[in-house]
Amino acid sequence: MTPLFVASDIGGTFTDTVMIESDGSIRRYKAATVPDDPAAGVLATLELAAQDAGAPVGDLLRRAARFAHGTTVATNAMLERTTARVGLIQTRGFGDTLAIMRGFKSLGLDEDAIKNFRSMVKQDRVVSKPMIREVSERVDYRGRVVQPLDEDGARAAVRELADAGAEVIAVSLLWAFKNPAHERRIGELVAEELPGVPCTLSSELLPRLGEYQRTVTVAVNASLRPVLRRAVRSLETTLRDHGLAGEPLLMQSNGGLARVAEIDREAASTIMSGPVGGIVACQHLGELRGNENIIATDMGGTSFEVGLVLDGAAHIANSTWVGRHELALPSVSVRTVGAGSGSIASVAHGLLSVGPQSAGAVPGPACYARGGALPTVADADLVLGYINPENFLAGRLALDVEAAREAIAVHVARPLGLEVEAAAEGIKTIIDARMADLIRTATIEQGYDPTDFVLYAYGGAGPSHAFSYGAELATAEIVVPLTAAVHSAFGIAVCDLTAAEEVSDPLISPPGTEDYATALSAAEINARFARLAERAQARLREAGGEMERVGMARFVEMRFRFQIHVLSVPVPDGPVDDDGVRALVGRFIESYEARFGEGSAFQAAGVELTTFRVVATVPTERPRPRPLGAGSGDGGGGESRRRVFQDGEWHDARVVTHAALGPGLELAGLSIIEMPDTTVVVGREQSAVVDDYGDVVITPRRAA
Repeated sequence: MTPLFVASDIGGTFTDTVMIESDGSIRRYKAATVPDDPAAGVLATLELAAQDAGAPVGDLLRRAARFAHGTTVATNAMLERTTARVGLIQTRGFGDTLAIMRGFKSLGLDEDAIKNFRSMVKQDRVVSKPMIREVSERVDYRGRVVQPLDEDGARAAVRELADAGAEVIAVSLLWAFKNPAHERRIGELVAEELPGVPCTLSSELLPRLGEYQRTVTVAVNASLRPVLRRAVRSLETTLRDHGLAGEPLLMQSNGGLARVAEIDREAASTIMSGPVGGIVACQHLGELRGNENIIATDMGGTSFEVGLVLDGAAHIANSTWVGRHELALPSVSVRTVGAGSGSIASVAHGLLSVGPQSAGAVPGPACYARGGALPTVADADLVLGYINPENFLAGRLALDVEAAREAIAVHVARPLGLEVEAAAEGIKTIIDARMADLIRTATIEQGYDPTDFVLYAYGGAGPSHAFSYGAELATAEIVVPLTAAVHSAFGIAVCDLTAAEEVSDPLISPPGTEDYATALSAAEINARFARLAERAQARLREAGGEMERVGMARFVEMRFRFQIHVLSVPVPDGPVDDDGVRALVGRFIESYEARFGEGSAFQAAGVELTTFRVVATVPTERPRPRPLGAGSGDGGGGESRRRVFQDGEWHDARVVTHAALGPGLELAGLSIIEMPDTTVVVGREQSAVVDDYGDVVITPRRAA
């Protein structure tokens, strides 16, 4: 029985599944997400795969050498406020940490919202004041016990929170990461008073500096544990009932896979698991195609995400944003805006806006004919002629063109005094501009030139819009992968086992330091990394990783003393010596000035190494994608013409079906490739060619 590698990704609108055979051939499936039962969406894709293979679902799952999964359950629970009710215990005198929020009203707001004084209000707290209790205890910054824990008071606090309706408990005490004894004792008291109630300790989840971010992260993690546990158990039960023998692995925000037991303790680490999968897939394909710098763009039904691959590695951020909350968990950097094919268009005071509200999977765009009456981007694409109403989801869902036209006419065209086609093009123009602006934020505003990158476009709607937002950024190439419609699921399928460990144990150089090697001990740096590496390797060993193949990446978060801006600096393999310390500080200064401007480095203040991090990785078994081969497609059959409305008038477009898709196929000018699960559009001033792996590479059209 040949092995099969399976991965699924539950999005806000669709659930995607990828199956990779041992010879590298890839099969992909897409079904509507079932919000009330996410496992049902996964099962629907497996049933499509079974029909395709002519075998029962059980036969496919029994062949699965690995089943990996990415989910938006945690993200949606936070955004929809369906998380568990948290009881939070803090050091006496610090119960207002979440309310103060570092004093910033602008946290999580975009530039436009910051300019609007009505928007300048603090976000809702993740734990309300009545659900917070303070206990008497105190540990100083060196980890010395200044005041012993009042155990009777702590026990009473636990009982009071339970009586107030707490479903989970979070504990975040001052300087607990330097001495966790008090937090651990409170954890024991919770287990005694509330058997079976999940308890998250900051010293275990996040032993690092930053009182506010640590407390927010611990509280959010605690609130997500029951939600994720229910979803994972439901999926695991469904898969086992249908024949899966092994334990499914879950995608983490840091770009690696982990066991369910690990994720249960660190539920918040899955918040960006779906979007991150797509960036990992871009990194993987970039290795095959020789692209080291990639702008990864994912346009789905609900949102548009952007990430970067720099020098062949996915860019990692020190924190994860969900709504307006910043969690102190490292994540593959993903920027998001509410711009998807389901984004709703509306007119207010004579102005057309699109999104961030989405029609979602239910009822969906008007053209789905499932009860939706509001116009969306998908309706505009259909009216403009980009989308074939008979080809959506491989023909399983026939789109209603007249319903789309009526929705746009009623809600956009008539209020603006426009023809339906002009209104539809306005919807598309606005959404494409919003996506291009987000890419500029992720590149130009961070010191990167988009023209130095290759743009990868994926998601169900990305291939239909990339010709427009990619051209606006003047990128050299736009690559639409063969796996575009299920790209995040593909990335999850090719991920590695990963374990990350970190600790805040600062090393500080005095003001005016000239030779940093004399102030920052190389031996102490090595000792910190050694302890973290040992812990990370132990976790991978428990997960069954092949330890002889383990790889290690090391990072230090650094800042100038008396400043708050922290940058993560990579540390090369091997022991750090005095020259290594000097080089480390040099890289930090170089990165700082690249980010904040030449001459901005405040070297006279001295340097602080705040947090040390190790990311250990064990490569998982995965086949290399198989080239399509010369026999794929015929380069001719399966072609037609279609009228497309663009730039205010109708144009004749060449339409190529999947049957004609083969290596070397060339297209020039306005063209459309109809895949079973997405539609690729080539602009009038562009050319395209299909490469050996079935990816469509779009470039500016050369002058004759």
